[in-house]
Amino acid sequence: MVKYENKMIEIIDALNKSSLLQNCIISGSWAMFFYKEVFEGFIPPIATTDFDIFLPNVSKIKENSLNKLLIDLDYLRDDDSFTGKTKYFSKDGFEIEFLTLPDRTMEHVIKVPAIGIGAETLPKMNIATWNYITINYHNYLVNVPSPASYCLQKLLINKDREEEKRIKDIDAIKYILNYIEASNKYKTEFIQSFESAPKKWKRSIKETLLKYELDEIIKLP
Repeated sequence: MVKYENKMIEIIDALNKSSLLQNCIISGSWAMFFYKEVFEGFIPPIATTDFDIFLPNVSKIKENSLNKLLIDLDYLRDDDSFTGKTKYFSKDGFEIEFLTLPDRTMEHVIKVPAIGIGAETLPKMNIATWNYITINYHNYLVNVPSPASYCLQKLLINKDREEEKRIKDIDAIKYILNYIEASNKYKTEFIQSFESAPKKWKRSIKETLLKYELDEIIKLP
């Protein structure tokens, strides 16, 4: 079992019981956990206690009991008094946070009344909505970014990250790209998604590929 997998299962179960699972995408490093269901021999390179729940369309979310379910699991809730961003912490350090896309207000944190939480807005998370996949995991239907979308988003934001996280992300991207290169389906998706991205995003993605010599694994137009 992957370290902290039991914590992840608890969260997935809470999301399912609250009816939020179908309207969210598991993002961040924990998305990689599910790629073992996509690629034969894939070993998820996960060593993080951060669990990101991406809410691509908050208007579709109906009132639910997620807050109570997490508290019942002994998670402590923290609402930043300055930003309004909500996080949950387990006593052993596991951390849950919520992400979404900006609305017309362009606020950095959006309140999601149906859950009663504040979600951080990240415009570059939009890539995760282009091609997400649904994995049947222990009879839970879990949405995650496709491997191609995951890598493209991480490449896009790499220069915005702290150095330690940049290197960690690049190691993970390099690992996944080798599987993408060997898959006609995901290699085609990677290239097509790149070509459909805004010019500024394409430039940033390509710069990161070249900087870390990842273009030797997969070639872009």
